[in-house]
Amino acid sequence: MTELGTTDVTKGTKPGRFHGLRLFLSSLQIRYKFLFSFALIFFLSMLLCNLFIYVYVRHSIEARIESELSNTTAMIYNMVNTSVNVAIKNHLRAVAEKNLDILTALNQKALAGAISREDARKRAAEVILSQTIGTSGYLYCLDSHGDVAVHPRTELIGTNVAEHAFARQMMEKKQGYLEYEWKNPGEKNPRPKALYMAHFEPWDWIIAASAYRSEFIRLVNVQDFRQSILSLKFGQSGYAFVFDRTGRAIIHPALQDVNIFQTPELPDQYLKDMMQRKKGRSVYYWKNPQETRARKKLVIFNYIPDYQWIVASSSYLDELYQPLKTIRNVFISISLLFFCIMLAVTFGISRTITTPLRQLMARFSTATAGDYSTRMESRSGDEVGQLARYFNRFMDQLETTRQKLEMDTIRSQNLEKQLMQAGDRERMNIGQELHDDLCPHLIGISGLTAVIRDDLKSRNDPTAELARKMGVLMEDAVEKTRQLARGLCPVHLVSRGFQSALEEIADQFAYYPGIRFECHMDEEVDILEDSCAIHLYRIAREAVNNAVKHSNCDRITISLVRDAADGLIHLSVTDNGTGIDPEPSGRGIGLQIMAYRAKIIDAQFNIDTGPKGTQIHVVLSSSAPDQI
Repeated sequence: MTELGTTDVTKGTKPGRFHGLRLFLSSLQIRYKFLFSFALIFFLSMLLCNLFIYVYVRHSIEARIESELSNTTAMIYNMVNTSVNVAIKNHLRAVAEKNLDILTALNQKALAGAISREDARKRAAEVILSQTIGTSGYLYCLDSHGDVAVHPRTELIGTNVAEHAFARQMMEKKQGYLEYEWKNPGEKNPRPKALYMAHFEPWDWIIAASAYRSEFIRLVNVQDFRQSILSLKFGQSGYAFVFDRTGRAIIHPALQDVNIFQTPELPDQYLKDMMQRKKGRSVYYWKNPQETRARKKLVIFNYIPDYQWIVASSSYLDELYQPLKTIRNVFISISLLFFCIMLAVTFGISRTITTPLRQLMARFSTATAGDYSTRMESRSGDEVGQLARYFNRFMDQLETTRQKLEMDTIRSQNLEKQLMQAGDRERMNIGQELHDDLCPHLIGISGLTAVIRDDLKSRNDPTAELARKMGVLMEDAVEKTRQLARGLCPVHLVSRGFQSALEEIADQFAYYPGIRFECHMDEEVDILEDSCAIHLYRIAREAVNNAVKHSNCDRITISLVRDAADGLIHLSVTDNGTGIDPEPSGRGIGLQIMAYRAKIIDAQFNIDTGPKGTQIHVVLSSSAPDQI
């Protein structure tokens, strides 16, 4: 269950990462998109090109150096073989020719009569048989018919060995060097063997000095070819070397005569691997005693089975790949140069696109601020120039539409103001009629009711009490008519000032139980313009009325102050009720009328509502009343 959940989270995270990357790329500026795209294409192109060249050059260098090392190893192999063959041939020739001289001397004594011919032959055989070559090499003699005249094995003397191929070659050549395969009795496999023969004609003896090739190594003088091998160089410090089967360095520039198998500080696994594989290539780290660090080297080696030697040519890979480092540095430099050029070209190209776009954005910003006269210069015939012309055409149409809208708006505002002013005048007329016409009639009726009450009371008429109640009701009607007249025609704004009118609003609604009113008035603030004062008065009255009826509050604060910092006049009505619906659809016609009245007097109208109460806030500039 845990693994499954982890897998699901991982799968769900990948699209989010890709989505975030897409958002990041889409939010980049155009010039950076150009730069990113070109840089990616350039990087991939250079990477593929450099990779192809690197692989091709590396393969060529490796093939060339391996071919060179292989050829050199083959040359060393042949050089050693040739040197050994020459050394053996010379040695065997010297032995054969020396014995030829001995037989010549003995034959001369026999001819001089100093000894008999049989004694001369007997002494010659003794001399020949007394000599050995190496460990198991020996001398023997055949005649021209293949009969054995002298041999360490007495049972072979007098026998004919002409059936053997090497014997027939001896019978034919009689003089010179010969190599062949030979197996002694008791041996399982034949072994390589060589001989040098010299013909002693007086006795018709073919003197043969023979030895097995496996024993030739003792006769080799390494100094004959040591310097030639050491002179071979591969790179700066590559070299050739020769080791025998015991691990002794026969030829080595730094480990001459050192036995690697017996030197603990030198690694021997590489030489053991070569001894096991006999022929091939090997790559390993090696540090000669005079060097400070181990370096990786390539070795091509071969095996000389006759002498059990490993001959090898080696080259260090850091020197081998030095041209690759040079190529790499050159490519890096070229890539940086091209990248800088591409960067400049990209920014130049992107600038021809982004600069007009920025200018277009600035023009849009200017138009958003209200300046519809801004235009773009169209100098080019490309897409950017077409965009500029489309923008200018759009702004022309927008400015024409704006002018029409402004005219319609001004006309609508004038009609609205006229309608509002007509409504205010009608209210004032109704208020004045209520105050000047209805109130005196009601007062007269109230006086007549009092006379009737007194008359009925003097006659002890029980209806006198009803007359008294009618008088009380008439007095209430007179008071309510006066309040209604004041609301419709607030003449007290002129007579007693705006602040007194606001305080009277609090007094008029004070009869609501459980609501406490507070008034905070700045004595230096007063609204002298009647129209502005009436609109503010009606906004404040409507706000108090809404708070009393709908907010379920217990405290209402009316505030009129001037901000000392900016000189603005602030009128606010605040309650601690339950708030109102912040959505415009949840607001009544009263709030809309308040906002409209604020708009008429060029004031800011704000509603701040929440669960802790509501504040109706009107901000009026000190110069606004003079403009109304």
